[in-house]
Amino acid sequence: MLKKQWVCYMVDEVTFVLKLLEDNWTSNLSAGLTGHKPASTSVNFIDVRSIEPQKGRRVDADEKAIIIVYEDSATISHPTIDWGVRNEEYSFTVHLRVLHQKDWTVLTYSRDRLQSLYQIVRSIIEKNGLRPKVTVSGNTYTAETIEITSRNEANDRGKRLLGYKMGVTMKRFGRTT
Repeated sequence: MLKKQWVCYMVDEVTFVLKLLEDNWTSNLSAGLTGHKPASTSVNFIDVRSIEPQKGRRVDADEKAIIIVYEDSATISHPTIDWGVRNEEYSFTVHLRVLHQKDWTVLTYSRDRLQSLYQIVRSIIEKNGLRPKVTVSGNTYTAETIEITSRNEANDRGKRLLGYKMGVTMKRFGRTT
């Protein structure tokens, strides 16, 4: 007897943010610094919840910059008496990481590359800040707003690893319950 396989096309919020970045990466490269505009093939987009091999665990940062997205919190409220709709607010960390290669002769190369990654991600989020949407398997998913709320340094000099941790908030309003 054959088992029926269920395919779920719902997109969770972390996947939404990752898809938004991946799908808009090439069209926003002009926001990066000259000489430091990595193609999407030079960036490893990571969902830390993934169980795929080489995804979500230790990854090789020697050849690619790394962008990790994870959810920090979610808040749900019901603004109507009958709880007929809900408002959702999600907080994420978008962690940008660049490893400085020993053979790079310019000592600021990794710092400039990190700055370029930040400018590209910022450009994507700002241009899609109002009513962002992504398409997965032919289905389109939307939110009302997405915005950067903070940025913090996250460096490890001993490992030659430079990074920024960006706080990002996404809101969805009036979702039916």
